[in-house]
Amino acid sequence: MGKMIFTVLSAVAELDRNLIKECIAMGLDRARKQKQTLGWPRRIFDHSKALTLRGQGKSLREIATELGIGKDTVRTTFQ
Repeated sequence: MGKMIFTVLSAVAELDRNLIKECIAMGLDRARKQKQTLGWPRRIFDHSKALTLRGQGKSLREIATELGIGKDTVRTTFQ
C-alpha cells in the first residue's frame, strides 16, 4: 500500500514539474516574440575609469565601491 501511494505521489510531482517547464517555455517564447530583453539588466560603467583607478593602486573592492558596482563586475574588466 505504501509503495502505491509513493508511486502515485511521484507521478503527480512529475506531472507538475512538466507543467512548470511548459509554462516557462511558453513564457520565454512569448517574450522573445515580443522582442523583450531577457535576463539580468546590464550595468553600464566607465571601464576607462576602472582602469585608471587600478593604475593608482586601488583594490577591486575600492574601485567597485567608488563606481557603485559589484566587485565581480570590476574583476571581469581586468580579465
